[in-house]
Amino acid sequence: MTEFWGMDTAQVRDHAERLCTASGEVEELAARLGAAVHGVRWTGADAEAFRGRWSALASRQLVSMVAELRARGEDGLGQADQQDVASAADGSPTGTSGGTIPPVEASPSSRGPLRADRPGIPAEFEDPAEGALSDLAGWVSDGIGWGVDTGIDLLEGGLGLLGANTHGIAQLQRDADHLGGVLEDWATGERVPTIAELGAAGLLTTGSAGVGAYEAVTGEDTALFDDRPGGIVESVRTESIPTPSPQTLQDLIAQNDALRLDTPGGPLENGRIGIQEVHRADGGEPAYIVQIPPTEGADLTDVPGAYGGQGNSRDWSSNLRLIAGQHPAAMDDVRAAMASAEVPPGAQVLIVGHSQGGIVANRLSADPTFNSSSGQSGTYHVTHTVAVGSPVQTSVPAQGSTQSVSVHHAGGIGPEGISGDLIPGLDLGGLQVDGGTLGAPNRHEVSLPGYPVPSIDLVEVLASNHDSVGPDGDADAGYSGSVGRATASDPTLSALQDDLTGVYLGDGTVVARSHVVTVGRGAP
Repeated sequence: MTEFWGMDTAQVRDHAERLCTASGEVEELAARLGAAVHGVRWTGADAEAFRGRWSALASRQLVSMVAELRARGEDGLGQADQQDVASAADGSPTGTSGGTIPPVEASPSSRGPLRADRPGIPAEFEDPAEGALSDLAGWVSDGIGWGVDTGIDLLEGGLGLLGANTHGIAQLQRDADHLGGVLEDWATGERVPTIAELGAAGLLTTGSAGVGAYEAVTGEDTALFDDRPGGIVESVRTESIPTPSPQTLQDLIAQNDALRLDTPGGPLENGRIGIQEVHRADGGEPAYIVQIPPTEGADLTDVPGAYGGQGNSRDWSSNLRLIAGQHPAAMDDVRAAMASAEVPPGAQVLIVGHSQGGIVANRLSADPTFNSSSGQSGTYHVTHTVAVGSPVQTSVPAQGSTQSVSVHHAGGIGPEGISGDLIPGLDLGGLQVDGGTLGAPNRHEVSLPGYPVPSIDLVEVLASNHDSVGPDGDADAGYSGSVGRATASDPTLSALQDDLTGVYLGDGTVVARSHVVTVGRGAP
């Protein structure tokens, strides 16, 4: 009698996630070293030779290491997912940590020419060809990046000698470096960006160029597109009296809305993040619900208040930075809030967000230095993200076990009027620049009927379909009401509630401590 030993998907996932985490750490280290190398004010032949050696040797090797670690990690996660699906089909145990939400069907995502297998080409020919293509594209990309950096350095240095304000030029360099990184990933075959990501990165770079020119000419230090970091904790309000946990998905959305600051549309000094420590009946380790409200404060037309001028990090320019794939102050705020609430590394976390809050939730879950089961300081095991009214299809979770659920109101014209939420569509459905669509088995989109409005006023239609609750906090309207009515009938939402019940929601769970952290980025 022979015995077959199958894949232990839990162990494979654990190892793969460690590889992804290591990839992010090396990438962050390389970015810091690169910024130091190119940021030092050192000119002359020796300086150029040093920078050249960095680009040709150290930088290239680190980029290759990041790509290899990430590729192996994602390949391991993909194989574990495939094994779980195959095992479930024949009735075998799956061992998946993703819960009961059915995986999304295979997506036609483009992974980049160096990450895709070519069945018709033998590996002994394919690998050297890909390596040569990567090296060529990398050298071209490095050359372009060096030229841009050198040009900006010279501009900044010259303006500085003339006594001009160069803060905006430094901001331009950071945005241009990020755009260059996106283009380099595409050119070298590391990954294919989405159109929304590339477009947002381009808009930011163009905007920062205008800001830099304006500040240099006028001498004024404007807050427009200010990319200063966040995470400045103003206060922490803690309730230690045990209270009932949320019971349903609808409760989660209503609680998110309750954290919003009441403002007439003017700039806000800071914002609030909600964190609940949930204890379960079985006495296991506590889990944590993190609530991130949407864009707040200054109105869309308030320039620069809504675009870097206020202390609340969740302004309109942060929307652009998030979709562009940057790590703006709004993400710093969540990290700082969780640290202030003493959420331990490796804890199970559910992140709930509305509009921009949902983008922040998904960007954090896509960051392997945040979403990881490694237990390292500053990392958490994000089991689920729930977003409503959010354009989130520009990223996928760093862990294959993280379930990302995004809900939007579908658009349409009927006898009762016009309905639909336009905001979630700003990600263009994850469309990539080469025609693919960014997706993953654990990225779930839920489309629900919207609220018809008997008017062609798009602002009125948006107001009725984008809010998380109705007027005067009516939890049976807005996304709260839609999700409440659809949870029992929609397969993804019903499975999501089953996943969360007993850990974050429902009978047998208690909120032992509740924190409201007031946090922001300070004045410009």
